[in-house]
Amino acid sequence: MKQYMKNFELKNQAKDRLEGRYGGAIRILCLSYLISWLTRLVINNIAGNTMASVYSMTGSTNAATAISVLFDGVLLFAGIILGVMNAGITLYFLNIASGQQPFVKDLFYGFKNDSKKALVISAALSLCQAVCLWPGQYLLQNYLSSREIRWIGYALVALAIGLCVYVPISLGISMSFYLMLDFPQNSGQETLKLCWRLMKGNRKRLFLLELGFLPLLLLCVLSFGVGFLWLEPYMQMTYTCFFLDMMNPRH
Repeated sequence: MKQYMKNFELKNQAKDRLEGRYGGAIRILCLSYLISWLTRLVINNIAGNTMASVYSMTGSTNAATAISVLFDGVLLFAGIILGVMNAGITLYFLNIASGQQPFVKDLFYGFKNDSKKALVISAALSLCQAVCLWPGQYLLQNYLSSREIRWIGYALVALAIGLCVYVPISLGISMSFYLMLDFPQNSGQETLKLCWRLMKGNRKRLFLLELGFLPLLLLCVLSFGVGFLWLEPYMQMTYTCFFLDMMNPRH
């Protein structure tokens, strides 16, 4: 019978492997967030200006709504492209965990190597989130614009259903970037299938591991977000340790 590490053991191992490495880990994560934030900021500004121009010229809310939907698609596409950076982040933390030298330039690994596979995996993760969670978000926006109470109920039901679908699927393919690096001979689709197969029996373990970070997440919010600088690398390394333990369990 396979003997996996306990959650507290994974967390302790993550702390040990990050000792003296927090600076570089914070830099690569901050760089990825900065790139993502600037990209989305530009798209949202263009969308807002375009919607305002269309409405002023046509006076039609339907036309403005159509522009909004169009830019939602642009944001989704941008999210898929930006998601390729996760391959580089995964490589960075795997290098730390294996005792190799990590580099901040690893962030762009997915754009230079195995880009097609990285795009397939990023698209699967992004589309899963969009399909499952966007309906609830859309209904919530209807409430914010109309202030009709009935939309809150619809939004909560949609979000609850979406989360029930999203959580098991996202957990099932969550280790795909790790497997992409571990099995470079596999295509993107093969990597996703392999991840789904390997995560059977491990999804609950990962879910409980993620729940264990909730108290720290709350503390980071109370610290006005400063704590996230240290929590994000810690979480990422813990997931890396989870993957390594899953692939090489104790017997």
